[in-house]
Amino acid sequence: MDSLKELSTAHCVLLATQLAAGSNIDALRTLSLDRTDAFSPEYLLRILLTFLPETAEPSTYNGFALEVATRLYLEQRDKVTIDCTSVTNLSNAQAIKRMRKLELLPLAHESCSDTQDLEPVTLFVIHRAYRIDSEAGLLDIIPALVEPFLERSEYLRTWFISTVLPLLRLDFEYYPGSGATASLEDFSRLQGSHGVNMILSKCQATYDANASDVGNVSRDLKSIVGPWIYGSKQRKRRKLGGTRRKSVAEALKKESSPQNPDQAPNAPKDFYDWEYVFVWLVHTAPNHFDIVSNTIDRWDGPADIDTGGYDAPDDMYLDDSSKTSLHVRYAQAAFASVYSAESESRDTVEAAHSVLVRLAELLKFEPPPDLATSVEMLPRIDSHSSVLHDTSPSVIQPDTLMNEDHPLTKPKVETFSLLQIFVYSAYLLADVGFPMPLSKVAKFRFHADEDDQITLLCKILRALVNGPGNDEERWRSVRNKLIWLWNWGMDAAEMYAMHGPGVLGKIGRYTFEKEILNSLLSAAQFTLITELYLGESGRRDHLQNDDIEGCVLGKVMEFYDNASNGNVTRGGMKKALDILIAFKPYFADSPAFLAAESLLAATHDLSFYALTLQHGVPFRPVNIRVSDDPISLIAKVLDQNPRSYTKLDDLINIGQNLVSARTLERNGPLLEESAADMNEQKVLASRRVIGMAIEAALAEDDFETAYSFVVNRLNPSIDQLTRQSTPSQASSSRATTSPSHSKKPEDDIAWRAAFHAGRHRSPNSCLASSHVTIAGSPALRRLEQRMELLSQALLLAPQSSLPEVLTAWRRCEEEMTALLAQENAEEEAFNDHADNRAPGAFPSQSAVIQPRREFGRGVSEESPMGLFDVARGAAAAISRTAFPLRGTAATGGAEGSARNSRDLTRTLSGAGSESGSIGGDDSRVRKRDMVANAVTGGLASGIGWVLGATPVQENPRDQNR
Repeated sequence: MDSLKELSTAHCVLLATQLAAGSNIDALRTLSLDRTDAFSPEYLLRILLTFLPETAEPSTYNGFALEVATRLYLEQRDKVTIDCTSVTNLSNAQAIKRMRKLELLPLAHESCSDTQDLEPVTLFVIHRAYRIDSEAGLLDIIPALVEPFLERSEYLRTWFISTVLPLLRLDFEYYPGSGATASLEDFSRLQGSHGVNMILSKCQATYDANASDVGNVSRDLKSIVGPWIYGSKQRKRRKLGGTRRKSVAEALKKESSPQNPDQAPNAPKDFYDWEYVFVWLVHTAPNHFDIVSNTIDRWDGPADIDTGGYDAPDDMYLDDSSKTSLHVRYAQAAFASVYSAESESRDTVEAAHSVLVRLAELLKFEPPPDLATSVEMLPRIDSHSSVLHDTSPSVIQPDTLMNEDHPLTKPKVETFSLLQIFVYSAYLLADVGFPMPLSKVAKFRFHADEDDQITLLCKILRALVNGPGNDEERWRSVRNKLIWLWNWGMDAAEMYAMHGPGVLGKIGRYTFEKEILNSLLSAAQFTLITELYLGESGRRDHLQNDDIEGCVLGKVMEFYDNASNGNVTRGGMKKALDILIAFKPYFADSPAFLAAESLLAATHDLSFYALTLQHGVPFRPVNIRVSDDPISLIAKVLDQNPRSYTKLDDLINIGQNLVSARTLERNGPLLEESAADMNEQKVLASRRVIGMAIEAALAEDDFETAYSFVVNRLNPSIDQLTRQSTPSQASSSRATTSPSHSKKPEDDIAWRAAFHAGRHRSPNSCLASSHVTIAGSPALRRLEQRMELLSQALLLAPQSSLPEVLTAWRRCEEEMTALLAQENAEEEAFNDHADNRAPGAFPSQSAVIQPRREFGRGVSEESPMGLFDVARGAAAAISRTAFPLRGTAATGGAEGSARNSRDLTRTLSGAGSESGSIGGDDSRVRKRDMVANAVTGGLASGIGWVLGATPVQENPRDQNR
């Protein structure tokens, strides 16, 4: 040992470096004890720091470093023999030269360069830890180096907890095998959002690989991020690279919202890094809200950190003021996270509800009810709350949610109530079949206008109508939920308000109820409709009977217009009929309901006929409603369905129903007509349909049916005798003798039908038959019928059409003359044959001599008839069918014709004084005499002028009229 004392200081230093490089701590301890004059504690620690291998086990030199630093060698150890030959061969000058060339590391690491009050051993340990990590990568042996010195230095404890412990947990405990996150030196430089993102990056990567690891974030925040921020005060005081780093406050200002770049987060200045944690939670919520909700549920905030027991028992890294401030900011981050969630799944809504429960616990609020609670038990909100009316739509932007005074996220009872209302709204929207992300529920409440909300309401209702589970209880439940979404459980005193505070509250209550009623009608929920809207409990303040009737008829017409077939037993027509039947007891006297019934009845009857419109388009019920003249469809039916004219009563019923349905326009009942006008329109429609049927019968060469329809259905005398005539109508009837009289529409139909039937000539008939008598000839009978129809046409036709009618009459007369001439020739030939019969012939060979008969106006030798004779003949023909009450009948032969002519003349001359008059005075004329006057006067004034004839002078008394 005496040799050690002989060494110079330079030799001792060189020997110490050799012993340190060889990890010979015992020899180095002996050297330091024997030559205390050669080493200062700091210098010896620098030698250890520089030359001791980083792989050396810390337990071998921890105690020695402490002894050197304190100069207290408390542990008694035997001195060892030191071989000094490696340095004794050097001269003093050489030793000094080599010592000067030594590049000893500074005792303080650059991160501790600005600390003046730290013990040398603390500086040694910190620097040694950095060396071990950078040179050997043995981060896991650093705790063994540091732990013996933690009780000596608060700085060292803080540094270890905030720098070494988080990195150890990241790379060795929580995510082993994932690779090194960063070197210890780089990790110590982390700050702000970059530090938070890097620390939580492994957690995010693990979640992406296995979504079940949602609880890792809360663990990492508590055990990694929390300890890392534990040393934030220390990091703020560090100077890196000789240049003071930009303050976190300035960094936060730079990264804050561009709308308010000067606003700094409301957090203690020494713990700004927690703000980045809160921002990370808010930014993670849109895509991974399950992570955020699980974190909030398991983590109590910045005060909840795990230092691994390395902190002092009485160490409170947060004072009460900082703890309160950070607690409020953490709660606000939870608020903002819920408003940021973009997933529309039910799991997200349930997670949001768990956040609500957690917030209530953190803020000491009343916890919210369960999500599955009944609508009646859901929370309410004051519709006059300022947060509903003073909130600008721009505040829903994600970059503003963490503003200190944000009206929706600032933790207080009012904003908590609103948040839970939004969560329940999202839950109910998902329950009624239209889920909406939580981030959009609030935006929809503040941004959407009435049209947007109506669109959403219609989508919900349409999906419910077309979806499964279309039962009464489901609809009752959905309606209650939609009403809650409209009013958010507002006070009962405000239930009469026209608008509500809810997410659907911008829809007027009348429109809201109307849309629900229309959907209930589509779903055929008639019992529920009756209970809700027509029963005693119905809220008539929103929908009155007229409103309900309008909705019902509107839905009937909607089904009707969309029906592809007119049969009421299937499709849209069946649904329309079901609605009418269900609500007819409540609107039995409604003209619109009656019109709708008539429309459906007419459409159903039309469905039994084949009907194709233009260009081969099949008939649909809506064609009736869009047609300007629906009755014209009957003409197409007659044209496309052979012998359909034989079902005249059915067609007339269709026409009358179409007339009754005229009050229904495309958008509902708009037109109103009196009962008299409606009856008149029905009569006109009936006669029009008969006219169509007559034309169809003639088109199919069914003259007998057409003749029957004209005589029995369009005979004016029938209408005159079945309809009571008013004085004005009687006066109008007498006025028909005036040339300027305008024919009524039904008269126009009647004369045209009679005219068309009267001039019809069947292509399959023969003019005469030699095998039958003239009296029984079909041709003669057909001519008689045609002339009878033309006589009726003469009575009703306007003056401008009389020449056309007379032309047809003349042709019939010519045919009649030809048939009569043929009859005379056949009779004379037959008589001549009988006169020349051979005597003694058998009786069977005898000819039956038919007596000569007269027809019409006399025998064939008679002179041709004049026009006035034609008129008398026409009146005589009419009298056989048109005036059955006169008791006169057409008879064959000249005597019958003369008698009929005399009777007609007597009738025409005594029309005003007939004892059978209706009223008993001169102002009332019998119906049959009115027609007779019309025939005589019309022919005299209308036909006579054609040939220059002078009509019989009217009675002066009549002229005075």
